[in-house]
Parts: sequence; structure tokens; C-alpha cells
Amino acid sequence: MNNKRRFLCFLLLMTILLSLQLSSAVASTYTPQWKHIQRELDCQGQKIVIDAITDTNLPETVCEYKASQRVWTEDKLRAFVSVAAPGYENMPLIRLQPLEGEDDNRWILKDEDDGIFASPSVAFGLEKQHETLERLSVGTSFGCSHLYMEPIDPETVTPLKDLSYPEALKLLEPVLAATELSLGEPRFVKVYDLDTFNSNQKKYNETFHEHYNYIWETGDELYKIQYPVYFQGLPLHTQGGRVAGDKSIAYPALEITLQADGTLLQLYASSTIDNPVAVGSKTKPLSLEQILDVYSQFSSSYILPDYVELRVRRISLEYLVWEDNSKVLPTYELVPAWCFYLPVTDPGAPAEYNYVQFFNAITGEYLVMD
Repeated sequence: MNNKRRFLCFLLLMTILLSLQLSSAVASTYTPQWKHIQRELDCQGQKIVIDAITDTNLPETVCEYKASQRVWTEDKLRAFVSVAAPGYENMPLIRLQPLEGEDDNRWILKDEDDGIFASPSVAFGLEKQHETLERLSVGTSFGCSHLYMEPIDPETVTPLKDLSYPEALKLLEPVLAATELSLGEPRFVKVYDLDTFNSNQKKYNETFHEHYNYIWETGDELYKIQYPVYFQGLPLHTQGGRVAGDKSIAYPALEITLQADGTLLQLYASSTIDNPVAVGSKTKPLSLEQILDVYSQFSSSYILPDYVELRVRRISLEYLVWEDNSKVLPTYELVPAWCFYLPVTDPGAPAEYNYVQFFNAITGEYLVMD
């Protein structure tokens, strides 16, 4: 096996194995059963259109959970490397400068010559460092050729010249199956072709007054794929970042950047969760019709921001993952929530970004995020 293939296998298997493992003995996948809902809500003069997809493949009961951060030992990390890419398991261990108040537990495995690293930290990434960072920044900063959001028909995704999307999924399939992750079907896929790279490079140079002049080839074309991670039959909410008090919504998703020549350039995950413990008893969640009634009543006294389109395009039962960073290692709370996704009209927002309203799936309480 040549270095490129070993590198691909290493990055694919290592990052997925290191990502959000939720105490599952066998890897599994979840297939949504999509239903399309259309109706119009008249909420005291504010008309909200429901033109949404929803997944009807739901568990009978839900529960709140507390969890800790997954901690990886050096031996375990090297064991994963030995499976994923024989020959790289002896990469040097490099200790990083401890953060204030931390023990000396920050480290990575890094191969300077091949330009790869494996990190076990809270938010980790694996990537081919030589050339990759600058090229990706220049080539992808200002948009993609095509964006597909779930449900995605693989046959309709515009192919790269050297690698079709079904071929890319086939390439990833055995690696994903070998992990202990519960993954759903891709949530979104971005396609980057040569025209997009050249256009982004021109705009990047004009915006930042730079002079990059990369020559792009068909083998450079990219797929960026986001996979949702599941727990107890529900996806973990992937649009994180909002802050409430001393907590923030985590961003537990698996993202892959796969080049058309078969090289995995980047794979990132965050909020590595372990040892979930139920808080309270399992309870039947509010049904879709019940939460629609709750939403209609709530919207009668709630004015949406001007930058939000009055159209719900997705209604999803998910686990919100609250991350508390008040201690050295973060802790997590998983709260079942009905999530209402509405498009934003801000032209600067990413196309896959949504304004999301959350309601406790057991009580119907609006979870204030604004």
C-alpha cells in the first residue's frame, strides 16, 4: 500500500474512531423515514408557512442524559493508528503547552515528514498539513459549486470529474462500518469543482489583497460531507455555537473533506462524548401534532427577527448537547428537543445555516436561545 492510500485509510478510520463515540459496542447507521408537511399557521397576523421535512423514524421514549468527555490514552490512540495505517503507529508524541489550570495532558501524534497528525483533544482534527491549509482556505472560502441538504439522493449529486458521489460513499462505506459510531445519512454535501476554485481564488485575492495563484487540476476537486451522529435513535443537533450562561450548544458532527484523487484532506469532529447516564426516567415525547400545536400557540406571541424567512423547512426531534466548560474537562447535558428550522435571508450566511427554535420534547417548553 503506497503512502497516499495509507494516509487516506489513516485519516478516515482514525478520525471517525476518535469522534463522538457513545458507548456502542457495534457501529450502526440510522435511516430516516422522511415525511413532507405542508400547512399555514396564522399566528395573530404573523403567517408562518410549514413546508418542511420531518423524520418519522423516532424512538418511543426519550430521556435527559449527562455525559463526560471521552479521554484517549496514548496506547489506545496508537492502537487505532496501527489498524488504520500500519507504519504510522510510532509517530512521535508531542506535548503541547498546558492551558492555565490544566494538567500536562495536551498532546498529539505527529509525523512531520508526511505532514499528518492525530489529536485526542476535545475538538480535534486530522489533516494533511503540507499545502492543504492555504489551498483549502483560498479555494473554498467563498462558496461551493453545489449544495445538497438532506434528504439527499446520491444519484442526483453533481459528480466530480474523477470521482462520482456514489463512488465516494462506497469508498467511505467500509471505514464507517468498522467504527463504533451511530451515524446517519449525510446531512449536507458541498461540491467544489475547478470553476469554483478559480472563482474563489480570484475573490480571495481581491478581498484580502493577496496574490495566490494556485493551478487547480481535476484531482483537486472536493466533496465536503457532514454526517450526523445518533444517540438512542435520535440525531445530535449539529448546528452548535449558541451560548446561554456558562454553557454553549456543542457541535457534534463528523465532517469529511475528500479530494477527487481519493485523498482525505481534512476530517474534524468535536465534543467527544462518553459515559452517558440517564437523568430521570424515560418518557414518551410529544408527538409531531402536539408540538405543532405548541409551536402555533408560541408563535402567536413571538415575533421572528427580520432576517428570518417565515417558513419552516425542517422539523426534527433531536438531542441538544449542552457543553459546560467551567472545569478542565467539559461535561455535557443531552436534552431531547423538537427543532424548527427556518431559513435566514442574510446573504452572508452559509446556505446550510438555519435559524432554529427549540422546544423541550417532553414538556413543550421553549428553550430560549436568543
